[in-house]
Amino acid sequence: MSTLYQWTFFLALTVLGILVTIFVFAVALLGRALEVAAQAEKEKLTERKKNNEQEMGKIKKEIDEAKGQIPKGLTKKLLKLEKKDKEFEKDLSKIRRAPELLTVKGGVIPAGIFLIAALTLSGVSWYLSTIGNLLPIVPVLVWVPGLGFVGYSVFRICRTLKVIENVAITSEEAALRRTVEAFKTAQAELEEAKKPKLKLVFSPKKSSFEIEAGKQTSLRFLVYVVQGDIARHAAAYFFAPPDFEFPGHESWRQREDSKDFENFVSTRYDLKDVRKTISNPGVLNIKAPTKTGSYAITCRLVCDEGYAGPDEQFQIRVTLPAQSSPQK
Repeated sequence: MSTLYQWTFFLALTVLGILVTIFVFAVALLGRALEVAAQAEKEKLTERKKNNEQEMGKIKKEIDEAKGQIPKGLTKKLLKLEKKDKEFEKDLSKIRRAPELLTVKGGVIPAGIFLIAALTLSGVSWYLSTIGNLLPIVPVLVWVPGLGFVGYSVFRICRTLKVIENVAITSEEAALRRTVEAFKTAQAELEEAKKPKLKLVFSPKKSSFEIEAGKQTSLRFLVYVVQGDIARHAAAYFFAPPDFEFPGHESWRQREDSKDFENFVSTRYDLKDVRKTISNPGVLNIKAPTKTGSYAITCRLVCDEGYAGPDEQFQIRVTLPAQSSPQK
């Protein structure tokens, strides 16, 4: 028996070393364990609320159908509902206690105390077994509780390992999801960076022009790529207030229910393919209305790659004809 007491002593010592190692690993997962527990608790409470609402709905329906009388089996159903509620409470309690197994207070101290007690009892049993005139049953009686303490400590360590396993799996899944999301984000950013973007500038570079009332002028512009390599089948749309015209080019009037350009006159200039470092020129022929004032003309650039640029505006100031100007 002396050998058995020795083995128990070294077993308890080994388990104590394993406990310390597991705790060092568990500390790193404590934060994640708290997150998992909070999420699991939230899901459990949602499930509980849903089940209770369903059961209470059934009971209420039976009461209504009974026309004021107590339905048969109502007490049994209420007891069943109460039993389910207690099971939910038990599950919630397990969920809330799980992270404690990764702490010093919940994971190390209880198992550590029992292991130290097991070391003490097995050591005492070992010593007592060497005393010749002592009854053999005495060291056995001291050894048995120590062996039980080792078993209890192993049980608590297994519970801690179970929590670590669940958290580690969840963390791995979360890390995988984050990796996939990061990859999708990076891919979307790469695709977005490859998409062409266009820019229109007038030549000479101006943002406002003057036209005499009822007269026509030609505005030269350039369209070039500011992002990407090529914009295929690019086009420039121009939207002008009513009474403007685009001579020499097909135009149409926006519908009255158009959100931004009600009754505006519109035209499209096809620019073919616009390549990087090479600008495509265009000429906008525009005729001013007879009413003087300042008007905003809107331009929108598009291409086949799905690009629809932001609306950019330039001003047209319609002035009186030179001969109508007052004499000084």
